[in-house]
Amino acid sequence: MANKRKGNFFDKHKEENKDVNKTAFELYPKFSFEFAVNHSRSLEKLSKDDASNCIKKITQLSKQTWREISNLPRKQGFEKIPKTSFKSLPSPPHKFKEFNQIDVFRLPAKSGRLIGYIEDEVFYVVWIDTKFDMYNH
Repeated sequence: MANKRKGNFFDKHKEENKDVNKTAFELYPKFSFEFAVNHSRSLEKLSKDDASNCIKKITQLSKQTWREISNLPRKQGFEKIPKTSFKSLPSPPHKFKEFNQIDVFRLPAKSGRLIGYIEDEVFYVVWIDTKFDMYNH
């Protein structure tokens, strides 16, 4: 009886654990806004149109693996920009202080940029630049 329950347990959780042995490139992106709050370039400061464009971009990217996203042109995918290229960079979260490059996704309709850090399969949005003044474009 115990072995049957154990087998059922593993069968039940097989689907949710199928990604354990995959590399980050083979996974679909996850997006975290935990650092994009309570500052002037945060999610809650966006206009309705900019927020809508942000959701559209995330929805579009969520349908592709990181490998597919990395093969997109930078206007559709992302680019890595050296930290030194930013002219206006609020203090990054402690977790990312040692990162020398910052990841940037362009929003649709030229409405701005999602700026943050990719770690494993997660893109941590830290700033949303709708004024195009954080780095030279």
